[in-house]
Amino acid sequence: MKKITFYDKLFIALILVFSAAGFLFNFSLDAEAEQKYITVHVNNELVMELSFNDNTEQRVFFSFGDNKEHTATLEISRGMVRMLPLDEELCPHGICSHTGWISRNYQSIVCVPNRIIVAFNDKKLEGVDGVTY
Repeated sequence: MKKITFYDKLFIALILVFSAAGFLFNFSLDAEAEQKYITVHVNNELVMELSFNDNTEQRVFFSFGDNKEHTATLEISRGMVRMLPLDEELCPHGICSHTGWISRNYQSIVCVPNRIIVAFNDKKLEGVDGVTY
């Protein structure tokens, strides 16, 4: 069995320091970013874009489905958003509602069976920023 040398310990310590610095840097950037908009996409189409602040308390409804026959509800409170549960026939596992409250730019709510994506943006969407084939 080989012993851990001084250089092995130094290497491990450097990896831990850089990892911790990365986490701190990520959270400090996130704290500086102002979250101003919530976007809702259904079937890869922008359905709505809402402006919000930390004092916003409301429920927002949007339609989805082939003929827009179903309605989903978003609850916005204290700078956070969540999707309220859909009927079990529409979303059998309910993962979108079990996601709970999201409040950061890197978080999103996704309902795969209904192709719904709810996400935070720190700026208003303007035009196309990329295309994937």
